[in-house]
Amino acid sequence: MLLSRKKENGTDASKGKSLSSTKRQERAAARAQQKQLKRQRKSTAEKNAGTKKRLKKAAAPETTSQCLAYEALYDDGLCEIEEGLYSRTFKFSDINYQSARQEEQEGTFDQYCEILNSIEPPLHWQINIVDRSINPEKFRSSMFLRMAGDEEDRYRREMNEMLADKALEGENSILRDKYLTLSAPADSYETAKAILGRFEADFANQFKNLGCDIQPLTGAQRVELLQSITRPEDPFLFSYEEMLYAGLRTKDFVSPSSLDFSDRRYFRLGDKFAEVLILRDLPATVSDQLLTMLTALPLDMVISLHLDKIAQGDALELVKKKLAWMEGEQSAAQEKAFQKGRDPNMAIPQEIRRRYRAAEDLLDKLSNQNQRLFRSTVLIYTYADTLEQLNENILQISGIAAQKSCTVKPVDFQQQEAFNSILPLGKNHLHLERTLTTAAAAVFIPFTTQELYQMGGMYYGQNAMSHNMIFFSRYNLKAANGVIVGSPGSGKSFCAKREIINVLLNDPNADVIVIDPEREYTALAQGMSGEIIHISAGSAAHLNPMDISENYADDDNPLLLKSEFLLSLIDLIAGGHMGLTQQEQSIASRVCALTYAPYFSHPEKNPVPTLRDYWAVLKDQPEPEAQSLALSLELYIDGALSVFAHRTNVDTGKRFVVYDIRDLGSKLRTLGMLIVLDQVWNRITQNRQIGKRTWLYVDEFQLLLTNEYCSNYFFELWSRARKWGAVPTGITQNVETLLLSDNARRMLSNSDFILMMNQAQPDRVELARLLNMSNKLLSHVSNVEPGHGLLFAGSSIIPFVDSFPQNTELYRMMTTKIEEVS
Repeated sequence: MLLSRKKENGTDASKGKSLSSTKRQERAAARAQQKQLKRQRKSTAEKNAGTKKRLKKAAAPETTSQCLAYEALYDDGLCEIEEGLYSRTFKFSDINYQSARQEEQEGTFDQYCEILNSIEPPLHWQINIVDRSINPEKFRSSMFLRMAGDEEDRYRREMNEMLADKALEGENSILRDKYLTLSAPADSYETAKAILGRFEADFANQFKNLGCDIQPLTGAQRVELLQSITRPEDPFLFSYEEMLYAGLRTKDFVSPSSLDFSDRRYFRLGDKFAEVLILRDLPATVSDQLLTMLTALPLDMVISLHLDKIAQGDALELVKKKLAWMEGEQSAAQEKAFQKGRDPNMAIPQEIRRRYRAAEDLLDKLSNQNQRLFRSTVLIYTYADTLEQLNENILQISGIAAQKSCTVKPVDFQQQEAFNSILPLGKNHLHLERTLTTAAAAVFIPFTTQELYQMGGMYYGQNAMSHNMIFFSRYNLKAANGVIVGSPGSGKSFCAKREIINVLLNDPNADVIVIDPEREYTALAQGMSGEIIHISAGSAAHLNPMDISENYADDDNPLLLKSEFLLSLIDLIAGGHMGLTQQEQSIASRVCALTYAPYFSHPEKNPVPTLRDYWAVLKDQPEPEAQSLALSLELYIDGALSVFAHRTNVDTGKRFVVYDIRDLGSKLRTLGMLIVLDQVWNRITQNRQIGKRTWLYVDEFQLLLTNEYCSNYFFELWSRARKWGAVPTGITQNVETLLLSDNARRMLSNSDFILMMNQAQPDRVELARLLNMSNKLLSHVSNVEPGHGLLFAGSSIIPFVDSFPQNTELYRMMTTKIEEVS
């Protein structure tokens, strides 16, 4: 057989002749040209029939994984699309672009243009906006508080009723996520990892400069993302360990139960009807609101934008060739008109003139205005339970496009290629591209309104822009420390109480402590079965500043840390303006060790000492300085201010504790605050030992900062909070006093959670400078109604509205309005 083929090709030596290389090439070229002509002459019906046959074959249930166009997805997130082509996907957060002021939008747009210009061939860029419905049951289970079978269930029902009402507003049943997929050719996995890693660092910095948080997806996260598109209603049960054990591939977990591409326009995805549309006709200027309006539709939808940058030299050559061709058209038309005796200048059609001006403008932009040229494809994928609903979805999408003078069309007979192109894998399988400049491509800017929705998070009001509910968990922040600031009557205490209620009703593994200088939390503590500890000079409630636990310090000796606290306490009482001398500090520290010695030697027999015990040991010391210190302490041991010289006789171990310090006089205010903070620290250390978190709220936060001792103590607690499982929150109306303290400024900068309510003009200016806030954001805290403000949660900044139904027990516990309290 091989011999006969050689003979047919004219290579038989017995004939004594052979075809020259040139003739062979000519014949091969002629045959190729004939084949090309035959292909071009095929009718549309023949092509359609062939496409249908091929797609039917690919639609068999046992071959659905073959319909997904990628080879392997590694556990580190790197995907091998095909031999020599790899990709990586990143999830990025939204920013408040559509609600920003004009100049701020222009700045963001320019930055995004710079990002697009930084794409270098052969890097492929794909943006995906994925809108998917939340399963109603899953939505309720993640949003509603679970009943616990206790007395607080009546409050949980009230909260759930309120949440159910809020869920009817906005688009709370739709989750919207945004992804960037980068793909590049590479010879091997290792090379691809290095290439894409370099691009990852560059684009991550550029997105962060826009205010976005961008994170690479792991392999499991990419599998989950793909499954949310290919099998939207199935639970995610994938793990690489299980896959390897079962001898499967990621495709086997991602592939739908069936795929049917037999229809020219739509396809069947399991039990769903699905279709991919392409954005075809674009006007000369496209509104940057197109994507915003499309994604605002309450539909299951994926929008995919593919961009390939054309090298600048090639782009210029392409445009120049186009201009030369049009110039030829014009010359031909003029020459023809001249031969017929007509005015040559009037012979050029208006359409040719318009296209020529557009090409000249494009050449100027590419040459002089820092514009680049991109091949682009915009695809829109949607699905529904019925064909009628699918057609309704397409009608809504087409209507939005028409409002912006655009046209969307189905991708007939190429739905399989289109479906693979909308998947966030990094390859465009459709050859339906159009060229766009940088500015035209940037019109499809993926930013709209920043949302904050974390499954299992706590409720923090509604997004003031979209009316979507805000759910998130402070546990997910790098530093859960928080500050709530607002002018009197702005609703800051109400917001704090709403969060406290959420913690108490939603997290059984957390305790709440409140330091209350104005007696605003009594009703809440009574309603939530909390302990209210009234502290004053003549109160029957006592707190022992000598209380200590074995977990008081971490790896250090707890006695050393306690000695430091007592030294501050005695310095506050007896130090005067100059503070304790070195001799007095030595004596105080020695007495501390002597006083605790019996307890630490036999803690099961000897009780924790009191300040009175400390005083007794101090009086026994031989130095005159010791007698002087003992005399200074006498007022706080046997005198009128002896409230802290006794053993603790209140229940500081309850789940919800409020320290009411309103009646502490000026002599005891700082001392009392220090002792309360030490009690709080004891509780934090005890809870940490058993794996519980401790939420601490300090109202009138600025009072702590006016005293050096309290300020330093609280700053240290703030710095160590995360390690010890504490979630501290300061609440204040006096921002000016707050910002005068260096410790406060550092604490504010080290807080990933800030609730900012209505602010007075001077405070707005200072906070804007400290937090780098734009004027548009400031408008949400300028002369606004109570309950309106800004929520800073990590890198997210959300304008919010927090309204609560007034005909509830919860509202009556939280309100501080005098007419409602009475």
